[in-house]
Amino acid sequence: QGNKMALCVAIFLMTGFGFVHGQVPVQSNMKTFSYAIKDGVLPGNTEKTLYQYKTGSGVITEQWFTGPAMNSDTRVRIYIDGESTASLDFQLYLAHGIGYNDTIENKYVPWGTNRMSHAASGGGLYNTYRIPYLKSFRVTVNNPKGGVFFYIIRGVENYPLVVGDLLLPSNTRLRLYKNVNVLLKPLEYITLASVNNSAGAIFQVTLAANSSDFTYLEACMRVKIDGGDVMYLSSGTEDFFLSAYYFNAGVFHMDNSGLTSFEGKGTLSAYKFFENDPVLFTKSVELIWRCGEVVRSAYGCPYDFFPPGQEPFTSTEKAPPKKEQYADTTVTTYTWVYEWSY
Repeated sequence: QGNKMALCVAIFLMTGFGFVHGQVPVQSNMKTFSYAIKDGVLPGNTEKTLYQYKTGSGVITEQWFTGPAMNSDTRVRIYIDGESTASLDFQLYLAHGIGYNDTIENKYVPWGTNRMSHAASGGGLYNTYRIPYLKSFRVTVNNPKGGVFFYIIRGVENYPLVVGDLLLPSNTRLRLYKNVNVLLKPLEYITLASVNNSAGAIFQVTLAANSSDFTYLEACMRVKIDGGDVMYLSSGTEDFFLSAYYFNAGVFHMDNSGLTSFEGKGTLSAYKFFENDPVLFTKSVELIWRCGEVVRSAYGCPYDFFPPGQEPFTSTEKAPPKKEQYADTTVTTYTWVYEWSY
């Protein structure tokens, strides 16, 4: 009887009537909502509501931003389900993986990926981040100088939240963890996101760094999942963003990762999505970066495969005196995490 049931389920999925590889069966209660603002005026230093919605559960599927008021100084807040403090509170450019201003960014426009784009000088910033809500949401914007703006938002009521191949639980929330202009000493650790008492999946990481050189790129990305031992997500920082050799091919924009700026002797911004490369946790997660790394040291990244318990290194002790010349580095990080409870 059990085998027959398993076979029926398999046929059901294979015929396309179930969720297969992110496909969503259309339901009669699904309903698209959309709104656009043309030549809107944003007063300086004023939090202005762009859109609000109260219809029950759904998912925001796209937002687009353009105009003089939509620049690297623009702050966007999304209040989910009546919260008084926005769980999504971000600078517009950083939310699109861009760590610096128009002067730098406009050299690389236009570009676009599956999840975000900067399609025009002075505008055309959009993202298709799936932002779930259960009851309502409100989107606001603020800019120190204000100005004219254009805005589009779209979504679907009663829409499942599918990220990559994963159908996420109905109580999922998207949250943003930030470090802003943090000055790190050589070999110092920084926590990019720390989540406790929740299950979830890391969605995206953006890093903007500024230093006198690029030696901080030696740093490996680390993660602790459900209170376990440190695992290594990369063999270096540029490797984490799926490039190599200190980004020697320069700026690139791809679906899974990208380098949005690469300036001078030590300035860059980059992004990494985890839709096709899930980092999942059931109780907790801690994502950790480091300002540089002492190569082949007892305190650094693995330099070979070592069975558990035989590693000749540690990630918890204080760093030894530096053997190479590293510089202080100022970093800003955005880490987007989907969280839910079972």
